[in-house]
Amino acid sequence: MIRPGQTEVGPRAGDPQLMEGEYVVEFTDYGGDCENGKPMPNVDFSDLETVEDEDGNGFLTGKIVFKSEYNDPIELKVYTERQKQGAWTAGEISRDVLNMCPLLTAPSEPWHLFTSAMKHQECPFPANHEETFNMLPLGDINMQFPDTFAGNWRLFAEVTTPREGVKVTECMRIGFLIKET
Repeated sequence: MIRPGQTEVGPRAGDPQLMEGEYVVEFTDYGGDCENGKPMPNVDFSDLETVEDEDGNGFLTGKIVFKSEYNDPIELKVYTERQKQGAWTAGEISRDVLNMCPLLTAPSEPWHLFTSAMKHQECPFPANHEETFNMLPLGDINMQFPDTFAGNWRLFAEVTTPREGVKVTECMRIGFLIKET
C-alpha cells in the first residue's frame, strides 16, 4: 500500500521502496587523504568554500588552482564506503570513467554544474590554471534513493592522467552525511 508521501518504484516485488522525501547531503570531510598510498590531487581547493544565503540556499564561491597539468585522457574511478554499525563497509555507489575529457560539458554528468561554470571547459588543464566561481548556485539535486542510504558515507575519487609520458594516479576522500530533513 502506498501512502501519501511515498512513491513505489521498482519492477520486481521485494525491491526496496524509494521514499519521496527531502534529504540533505552534509559534507563532513572535504579533501581528505585516501590512506591508500596515492597522493592527493595536485589541485588547490583552499580558496573554495560553500556559503548559504539567508534562505538557506547553497553557493560555491572562490577559486581552484590546478597545480599540476591534467592531460587527456583523465580517468576517474569513484567508489564509496558507508558506515554500518560503527564499521566502514563497501558502499553501493561506484563508477569508472575511462576519459572524462569528452564528458566535461555533458549535462547528464554529475560534475556538469561545476564544469559548465568554468571558463576552460576542455582538456588539457595546464599547470597553474585557475578557475573562479562567484556564488555558483548549488541548487537541489533531484535524486531518489532508498531511505536506507541515510547515514555516514565516504566517497573516494581516484584521478589518473599522463604527465611526461607516465600515468599518475591521485586520490581524494570526501566524507558526507545523508540525512532526512
